Amino acid sequence: MLKNTLYDFEKGKKIIKEAMSKFPSGSGVYKFLDVNNKPLYIGKAKNLKKRISSYINSSKQPYRIKSLISLTYNIGFIKTPTELDSFLLENNLIKELKPKFNIRLMDDKSYPYIMISKKSDWPRIRKFRGKQNKNDTFFGPFANVNAVDNVLKQLEKAFLIRSCSDAEFNNRKRPCILYQIKRCSAPCVGLISKKNYLDLVSNAIMFLKGKNSLLKNELIKKMRIESKKENYEMAASIRDRIKALTKISNENHSDLNNSENFDVICCIKKYEQFCIQIFFFRSGKNLGNKEFFYMENIIDDPKIILSQFLIFFYSKNTAPREILINHSLKEINVVSSIISKNTKYIVKIKKPDRGKKLSILNMVEDNIAASLKDNAISRQETSTILKNISNILGLNNFPFRIEIYDNSHLSGSNPVGAMVVFENNSFLKKSYRKFNIISDNERLNDDYFMLSQMLNRRFTLTTKWKNYLPNLIIIDGGKGHLNVAYKSLKEKKIENIDIISIAKGKNRNAGNETIYSKNHYHNFNTKDKELFFLQRLRDEAHRFAITSQKIRRSRSLNNSVFDCIKGVGKKMKSNLLSYFGSIENIKTASLQDLKKTPGIGEKIAIIIYKEFNKIV
Repeated sequence: MLKNTLYDFEKGKKIIKEAMSKFPSGSGVYKFLDVNNKPLYIGKAKNLKKRISSYINSSKQPYRIKSLISLTYNIGFIKTPTELDSFLLENNLIKELKPKFNIRLMDDKSYPYIMISKKSDWPRIRKFRGKQNKNDTFFGPFANVNAVDNVLKQLEKAFLIRSCSDAEFNNRKRPCILYQIKRCSAPCVGLISKKNYLDLVSNAIMFLKGKNSLLKNELIKKMRIESKKENYEMAASIRDRIKALTKISNENHSDLNNSENFDVICCIKKYEQFCIQIFFFRSGKNLGNKEFFYMENIIDDPKIILSQFLIFFYSKNTAPREILINHSLKEINVVSSIISKNTKYIVKIKKPDRGKKLSILNMVEDNIAASLKDNAISRQETSTILKNISNILGLNNFPFRIEIYDNSHLSGSNPVGAMVVFENNSFLKKSYRKFNIISDNERLNDDYFMLSQMLNRRFTLTTKWKNYLPNLIIIDGGKGHLNVAYKSLKEKKIENIDIISIAKGKNRNAGNETIYSKNHYHNFNTKDKELFFLQRLRDEAHRFAITSQKIRRSRSLNNSVFDCIKGVGKKMKSNLLSYFGSIENIKTASLQDLKKTPGIGEKIAIIIYKEFNKIV
């Protein structure tokens, strides 16, 4: 929801007609601008004049385009030398300006890889995000972090390569627990020679490049040799490594040539929504998939959406040499050229028409069809629930975008405010925000003060993300919290946003909540879907607030008053803060209370007590 939203369809049509006389015939980018001269929609065109004239035929335009025209107060263009340049410019402008009517295809996170780092004399294996380099070996991308963790665990079992940081590696005096559970060869304390360790690293790289069967056969031979020598412990260790290799090879494995690297990307429209799924195949292995849903778009052509997705996605992620798609794109050569600019090889994009890869493509389309149906049902249920909530609580707006607020602190220390966002039937995690609360000692436990500060900072519209206002705000709290929220928005002169608060019952049991709005309050039945929905939103804000507070607390522990006390490490800091609740409580604690802290012995307790009580 934006401020100063004005609809005037006839005025919009007139502006388009005036623009037609000024627009050139060549390639470029055009921008629909609102009453505040902010971009509503950015598009590209091979012929700018021809493209802009297509918006005039109102009889054939869908409702979404009519809405765009109604909000338009100016239209601008940027001429480009080639069609390729118009693609690139459109992509950059959409990412930078985030127009309301454009598709923002994904979050800003890159996908995780497994990396074998060779900077050290004893190479390390670990998870990795970011820009890749030539010196290290990368395997991926994986669809999610859990998939990386599972494969990494099996790789450690199969190849016994260290995963610890260089600082930890250089300071170890005895093997860590990973050695005990047979996931590391303990090079840190010299339990393996450098030659044998580098052989393990070389084998791991061979495996990641698809040399599965060769490695497995070598290990089977070694196991049999050790067994004949009656070195049963060594034979059992090799057997466990073979099991780990087999598990990685079999999980998500497709019957492909083990040297093939490609992505499969399909886009389908159904139930008034688009779904794109991407599957990652590396060395013949399926590393998982990711899906994206888009609704209420100006663009109604899956081919255009797919071409935009390809450019957006591979501007952030490394492309394989081959990308399989389910549509024949007119501008496929242009898209391929743009993606290839980010690599040192030519990226081929094609639609398969036979063989194993066509079967995979069909499998992806079947997945999308099922996902679209499930998502449509879920969206309909959510829409019905939101309508019911709106009617029961007397809301002024339908809650398309909901922001939920909560705060967290530990006995007043490290207070954090949290905001989560629900929109288009899902939580938008990229839109979550945390606010480190600034307070004095007298207001450490003042929830109203924390809420007021959080909302004042959120609705000071100084940055781009803050201009995307919600239709509904949900506060974890009672009537008093609701009044604080209304006061904060009134001071910012922001109106037309509904606010409700969720107050727990006397025993703080789930199901006994009272929902307060401006002029109403309501107690839902414990079995009502509306109550479950509101609880889900509230609980997500609570989870994010607690997680954010723990992170702030952990950071404060890394640089705290304990740093000058000999013998007090990170674990002891955590134990002390968990036991006493705040640093102030630790400073004023008695010697007997300090001794009771888990993990703190009498000697350390005396040192801490003397430090804070200045005993010589």
